[in-house]
Amino acid sequence: MTTPATPAATTVQNEHLQLTHRPDRGGTITSLRRASDGLELLWQAPWGELPIGAARPPATASTTATEHWSGGWRTLFPNSGRNVTLYGADLGTDGEAYLASYDCTPGEDGTSVTLTTRLVRMPIRLTRTLVLDGPTLRVTETVRNESGQDVEVMWAQELCFGPPLVSPTTTLTTGASIVRPDPDTTHSVGYDDVMPWPRTQGNSGVINLRKSVAADAKETRKAYLSDFTEHTATLRNPEFDLAVQLTWDGEQMPFCWYELEAGGQDDFPHFLNSYYLALSPSTSWPRQGVHDARRVSSTSVWVTAGQELSTWVELSLV
Repeated sequence: MTTPATPAATTVQNEHLQLTHRPDRGGTITSLRRASDGLELLWQAPWGELPIGAARPPATASTTATEHWSGGWRTLFPNSGRNVTLYGADLGTDGEAYLASYDCTPGEDGTSVTLTTRLVRMPIRLTRTLVLDGPTLRVTETVRNESGQDVEVMWAQELCFGPPLVSPTTTLTTGASIVRPDPDTTHSVGYDDVMPWPRTQGNSGVINLRKSVAADAKETRKAYLSDFTEHTATLRNPEFDLAVQLTWDGEQMPFCWYELEAGGQDDFPHFLNSYYLALSPSTSWPRQGVHDARRVSSTSVWVTAGQELSTWVELSLV
């Protein structure tokens, strides 16, 4: 029987992985640990989780969204990046799905859970299923348009990794062939300034995305990866004998957003104090809202009336 979502976090685990998720906060996976030693894989923001219903001063859509973000593994739907107005409603910075409250149905064996919600600003029912299978966590998402009108969206799963997985010794390998810089982060470049993986333009010259940097490097990197031979990405830290591999549905999500924050932002919310690497398999780019996904790259997605679409992302200890 489906039970209402509650504020309490819920844990799912097996002999390899232990995850904690929040049905009341978008089904976000707030913690993912290696069971053998409790080592945390996901980044948790130093400002913690904003309590549900906490009184806040008036703020922009961007500030409000950032206050509710605390790292982890979350769903970005039906928008990401800049708030946009579509179909008579603000879709919000990074969309509605990661803030929605979900009904939660645990699996009988204790290693899976199904989360379901009906969005308000889009006529979409979203189902998010988390399944542990050995050293692999598979997150499957399905969206269904319950209206008589076609709707335009963008869709991503954001995985935000932190120390100790992310350190100066960490390397990233991917099946990507092409890297596009983000002009909002890298000055004097455009989306057409493509380079072959792992190189891209930085503010001080060409940088190598395969290599990480130190937490105090005062560096922020953002880029869009595409043209994958295989839709995989592997983070490896030999210092901790730790590696994770992402594999995802490249047909539905042919792109991956890359973001490394290493003390590069001296304003809200980071204040030179954040250190993470986020990878986000996605249907679309750039991460500047649905309008730019349509205008810049023609990669926004249409969900027709009554249509159901599914996609998946897997994380494995390797």
